[in-house]
Amino acid sequence: MKRRSLLALPALLAAPHVVRAQKSYPNEPISLVVGLAPGGSGDGTMRMVAAKATEELGVQMIVDNHPGGAQTIAPTKVMRSKPDGYTLVQTTTSAFGTVPYFQHVPYNVETDFTYIGQYARLPSPNYVLTESPIRSWAQLIDFAKANPGKLRWAAATPFSAPHLANAAAFQQLGLDTIFVPFKGGAEAVSALLAGQIDLVVSSDYGPFLSAGKVRLLSEIGDDRMPGMENIPTFGELGYPLPVRIIFGIAGPANLPQNVVQTWTNTLRKISASPDWTTLLGRYMALPSLVLGDDFRKQMVDDYQRLGKILPGLKIEH
Repeated sequence: MKRRSLLALPALLAAPHVVRAQKSYPNEPISLVVGLAPGGSGDGTMRMVAAKATEELGVQMIVDNHPGGAQTIAPTKVMRSKPDGYTLVQTTTSAFGTVPYFQHVPYNVETDFTYIGQYARLPSPNYVLTESPIRSWAQLIDFAKANPGKLRWAAATPFSAPHLANAAAFQQLGLDTIFVPFKGGAEAVSALLAGQIDLVVSSDYGPFLSAGKVRLLSEIGDDRMPGMENIPTFGELGYPLPVRIIFGIAGPANLPQNVVQTWTNTLRKISASPDWTTLLGRYMALPSLVLGDDFRKQMVDDYQRLGKILPGLKIEH
């Protein structure tokens, strides 16, 4: 018996993965990959999730920004990662909804991810500086009609849901405008504050609205969200592409069930924490909890719905 034990010892020492497999999840830092530049609502809300999850799970959460590729670099990185729960990605309406219809992406929205949960819903309004002479959406349309090729505007990233919602509306109205591409909402807002562009459509307006620096003109969704009761929505205006903006978390395909369960439980606890609504309110975001199979169905349904609308819009930007 003693000789057998000694013979078995080298095999155990040579297989550290066996020891790791026996540990409970999580037992090392977790990377939360974000496809947007630091400073905007996507990055900011994910950092709030990271801080809460660190407290709840007892391991460090590392927010890993990978902007570029119209938000597709981040999901590509996570899709190719090991499905062990230590590399997760922020889901956005753009990277998982609109962008794959306008440029090649190496991932399949329907099959390459394990959808864990949605944690927030955000308005995405059109806004200008408070000192702008444009005081309403109707005035913006009048300005663009009277000044072809003069209105310079931006979204967080190209082919994002807000970009395409605006482009479809402008196309329907016959407007000639200039879209200026950026890698994140913070960059777009900085350009607006510097007077380099006239208009931004994004979810990154919250701190600037609170500081009195921007004026809201319209909301690209269907319904009027809190604080937006006095501006029109794209649904009300009859534009082709009203969209909702959500943030969630996903991992590569075939995540173990214990990983999914750990995160769904964590998101439940985060959403129930007394200060969660206040924290999200910094970005005018609302708590919105959709978990597991319900979240997967929502993501796939939204992707397929957009696939029936976007190809017919003939958007060239």
